[in-house]
Amino acid sequence: MGDMINVGIDIGGTFTDLVLWDSESGKVHRGKLLTTPADPSLGAIAGMDELAAVLSLPLQGVQNVMHGTTLITNTLIERTGAKTGLITTQGFRDVLEIGREKRYDIYDIFLEMPRPLVPRRLRFEVSERLLPDGTVETPLDEDEARRVIARLRAQGVAAVAVCFLHAFRNPAHEQRMRALLQEQFPEAFLSLSTEVVPEIREYERTSTTVANAYVQPVMRQYLSRLRSGLGERGFGGSLFVMLSSGGIITGETAERYPVRIVESGPAAGAILASTYGHLLGHKRLLSFDMGGTTAKICLIEDGRPMVTTNFEVARVYRFKRGSGFPLKVPVTEMIEIGAGGGSIAHIDAMGLLQVGPQSAGASPGPACYSLGGDEPTVTDADLVLGYLDPGHFLGGKMALSLDRARQAVEHRIAAPLGMDLTRAAWGIHQVVDENMANAARIHAVERGQDPKAYVLMAFGGAGPVHAWWVAEKLGICKILIPAASGVASALGLLAAPFSFDLVRTYMARLPALDFGHLSRIFAEMGEEGAALLRGAGVPRDAITISRSCDMRYVDQGYEISVPIPDGRLTSDDREGIRAAFEREYERLFCRLNPGVEVEGLNWRVLASGPRPELDLTRAFVPIGRPGGALKGERPVYFPEGGYLATRVYDRYALHPGEHLRGPAIIEEDESTTVVAPGGSVAVDEYLNLVITP
Repeated sequence: MGDMINVGIDIGGTFTDLVLWDSESGKVHRGKLLTTPADPSLGAIAGMDELAAVLSLPLQGVQNVMHGTTLITNTLIERTGAKTGLITTQGFRDVLEIGREKRYDIYDIFLEMPRPLVPRRLRFEVSERLLPDGTVETPLDEDEARRVIARLRAQGVAAVAVCFLHAFRNPAHEQRMRALLQEQFPEAFLSLSTEVVPEIREYERTSTTVANAYVQPVMRQYLSRLRSGLGERGFGGSLFVMLSSGGIITGETAERYPVRIVESGPAAGAILASTYGHLLGHKRLLSFDMGGTTAKICLIEDGRPMVTTNFEVARVYRFKRGSGFPLKVPVTEMIEIGAGGGSIAHIDAMGLLQVGPQSAGASPGPACYSLGGDEPTVTDADLVLGYLDPGHFLGGKMALSLDRARQAVEHRIAAPLGMDLTRAAWGIHQVVDENMANAARIHAVERGQDPKAYVLMAFGGAGPVHAWWVAEKLGICKILIPAASGVASALGLLAAPFSFDLVRTYMARLPALDFGHLSRIFAEMGEEGAALLRGAGVPRDAITISRSCDMRYVDQGYEISVPIPDGRLTSDDREGIRAAFEREYERLFCRLNPGVEVEGLNWRVLASGPRPELDLTRAFVPIGRPGGALKGERPVYFPEGGYLATRVYDRYALHPGEHLRGPAIIEEDESTTVVAPGGSVAVDEYLNLVITP
């Protein structure tokens, strides 16, 4: 492909991170600045301006921008999407409120269910009916459909979701509805369930289609502003967006399926962790990404993050499954909690110290930012404890106020609880560490894993500050802090392959599988996925197609993912598919159900391109510094002995093979690593910090 300059932009709740990679020199350059919540594209453009100025590089020289954003998640949580209407089958107007007909907490008499994105007055029925096998029982009443479209238009909706019963088996009625909408209401954004999520389960399918329609106008406007701002500065390359599953797609595809990028930013961090897993031979990594607003924890097995198709967003209660909107899209499986540098410490009604999930975000930010915030946050506590240098935050571009941090912790936490300032700050630090360790513990145990068997890879602006104590609480004996840890997710965007997932529902027991029909389904999905990747510039001969199926024993309510062999399938593959199901089922549950028939439900294809060749041995070059990496000393709090004289090192001056002993502070522009007394630090060939007790 020749020499290229690519930029990764990850927009988080507090900071916008940028990484520029020059393939000719192999060098990686970094940038970090506060997110602009009112219009996140402004922060991204300002970051590009800053990088271009520092490197004396005009934006005309950038070929590709890879982008990850929390825009869609925030839009769904804050309910700031477009006015959306729903057209569905007669009798199914209330499926969004009926849901699964389950209470997610049977003991809560004040249980609150998520309020649908589409109010009842904007949900309309039309006469049509498909049977479960896709045959037509009641044809679409086109006159009634036109009257419904006219009512939606009169109501002033901007987006329309169409979800007909059993449409995943036969898209004809939805496609005709699309033609009628384009004829009568061409300016409306349109989402068909057969394009967004063509698979079984009505509530999840309707919820996902509605969410896609709800955020489509927001996504298009956002990407339009971003393209326009970059274009005004001379950028003429391509804009790509990361999927929640960790793949890269074109901006145009992201506009069609914005619900697919609901977790795009966090997925990038998991991709980088998997890259290091491959590189360093770590079969088990626990990815720990702590930024300004949230902490994300993901298990990396054999160099791959786990992916799920059962995801919820905008939960009424953060840790209660069933209290949010279900989205049937491929998502990197992780647990995300409100624990970041901006998480606010408070005293609850029981008089106990709590941290988060509320966050000060980028505006007004922690008290120490001096931007108007006056509530104590994790960053304020870390500053009081000496872990952060008030004059070196963001490499000195942003000064922190130690006095404001002390005042916030003293007035809101220490004085009300009758304790001294240091104890209050350490309490905040410990509570947030325990919250994160407990989340990681639950996430691992629910998947039958022991966190002690993993290497903790910590990144994000706050991750390296807290990694030592999170690892200690989990019993983990090795910590890996990657180079450029403070902007690792942005770097992960440059390490991700182009890819796209597709799915079709075909319910059949193994003995009754029509392998001709199944081969046609796979061929159609493979061609559709390959076409999307070719549109992104991936050569046809570089595209890989992998296949899987959601399978279960007959009458079970949940499925497991089973790999399906390549090539044209015949009846000779029947036993091999069953054997693959049994291997995976036994691995997960340590038992089988002999004599019980197996069935397949959702057949999936992943079309992917090659992984980018990101040579991390050349990406970061240590600087020469008179006197070595040691910058000096400062008092830092450790529970082993109070405020200890602690050596402070410049991470950029550390060379491969160097060793340090704790207590130590290792500073870089975008993050700080804290090592407690007794800890040992080794610098590996990629300039990663490898920390052991």
